[in-house]
Amino acid sequence: MLKVGTILLAICLIFSCVYGLLLAFSPGTLARGTVEVRGESFEAVKDTGTGQAFIVQTRHLGVLAICISIALFFVLFFAFNKGAQWAWWAFLFAGGIAWIYGLIVQILEKDTLNMILHIIGIVIMAFGLLLPVKEFFTKKA
Repeated sequence: MLKVGTILLAICLIFSCVYGLLLAFSPGTLARGTVEVRGESFEAVKDTGTGQAFIVQTRHLGVLAICISIALFFVLFFAFNKGAQWAWWAFLFAGGIAWIYGLIVQILEKDTLNMILHIIGIVIMAFGLLLPVKEFFTKKA
């Protein structure tokens, strides 16, 4: 099950990187829903000073997501797949906080597209952590 968990977490990290790349290089793709759910057109908002600040902040969050994903790739392949308990906790906290916080924000914002993407990330990560849980937390004689 450790191998399956590792594969699922690798898929989750690839998904995270793609999400981060979209945020960093095409912020309008994902930010559009957040703006339009408030009854405004993204096209009208993006050229304002506030819209430009929103786009810069969205790009920053995308780069941050990519960096965290890359760091977790190292944790995945140098510790998690060897059964290091701290690596399991690292994925739970780093991935859990990022995906769940994002989901809560998207629910509050009523941004359906980003909400669905966060749910997908949570589900993949949860299976990746829960399938091999016995290999991390069973007593070894």
